[in-house]
Amino acid sequence: MKKILSFLFLLFISRIFTQVSFKEFKQTSDASQKLTQAQALWEYYLRNNTDSLKYLAIETFNFASDKKSESLKYFSKKILGCYLVRIGNFIEGESELKAALYHHQKKEDFSNITEDLNELGISNFLKGDYHSAESFFKLSLASGKESPNETHRFLAELNLAKTYDKLDLKEKAKAIASHYLKESLRLQKFESVSNAYGILGDIALNEKKLNLAEEYLNKSLSSIKSNSNLGSTAQINSNLGAFYATTGNVEKAKLNFNRALKLRVMSKNQKGILEAYYNLGSVEYNENNYEAAEKFFLKGLALAKEYKLLTDQIDFLELLVEIQKEKKDKDKEIEYYRLFIDVKSQQAEFLLKNNEEQENLIEYFQENDNKSSTEIEHPSNFWSGFLVGIGSLLILLFILLFFKAKLISRENQRYDD
Repeated sequence: MKKILSFLFLLFISRIFTQVSFKEFKQTSDASQKLTQAQALWEYYLRNNTDSLKYLAIETFNFASDKKSESLKYFSKKILGCYLVRIGNFIEGESELKAALYHHQKKEDFSNITEDLNELGISNFLKGDYHSAESFFKLSLASGKESPNETHRFLAELNLAKTYDKLDLKEKAKAIASHYLKESLRLQKFESVSNAYGILGDIALNEKKLNLAEEYLNKSLSSIKSNSNLGSTAQINSNLGAFYATTGNVEKAKLNFNRALKLRVMSKNQKGILEAYYNLGSVEYNENNYEAAEKFFLKGLALAKEYKLLTDQIDFLELLVEIQKEKKDKDKEIEYYRLFIDVKSQQAEFLLKNNEEQENLIEYFQENDNKSSTEIEHPSNFWSGFLVGIGSLLILLFILLFFKAKLISRENQRYDD
């Protein structure tokens, strides 16, 4: 029954908010037209309904098999890769994306190359491997210069700005987000304009520049021409919630975070759902409502485990430890602390393995620099970034594994004392 409901919803939303419905897409028999429609639906489902990507990938692959269409076959892999990444299956998702990327590289299809690299950056960002994410976003921007699609020249910029923010490179984040905003305004891409203002507002809020943050958030709101995009609307609600929480308006903060949660659930945005639970729990935590905060964090932790998102598990466990400290529950504090260390170790091992797997892709691009018109302006910077990232992960893994027993022993001794 669940599959039937999802499929009916797929038909409904694609008709209302896109120029082509999924039903029309299924009925199309011309391969070229099918590819154009698949592209339009892919772009829409990325922003509005993750589950729909699965059905789109299946239909596109089946048609490609019947018609012996390589273009559709590899585009279906790209769609499937995006879906798998967004449900936390990073290994298989990246495998599909890389298969699509190698094909598009062979065909010198710079539009798809740009998008493929951007999606690989998103995958690494979601895993918490921000150095690899940075490298892929930069490669996407380099490829975008060769794409006939003008928006591809700055497609990955906002994602790169978010990555710089995570790496605590605030000035770089603001600079590239501002350039993304300028280009979006020039091309009248108002949804992108709204997203750029949202990121700039979030950075200003973290820097305690409340007046500037409010200005950016108001501009973000006014840039949206309709509320048809669930993703953008949810992000605006989340940004407003953060602003109200910072300025002490708790009720408005909760209202906006709950609105964001509802929209994230509708669009099946796993990362957004976890963010909403984290934000709602943080509001309660800051109000010293530890029981309510713990419920939100436990709900988020359970979903993060289900989604296999280690970074989010770490975030929830860190605050669960702090709550137990406030509640003077030493047993639970130790329990959550041990889980925190375990998940941190898992993440370090996973990211290390991930970096090793990226090596073939990096070598592929380096070897094909002279065979393709895709010119990476600073390939040495990409390789340097990779070495810095993998070196950092090796050190982190060593520290976690070597000191794990000591840390827990020290905690136990502190409580025994």
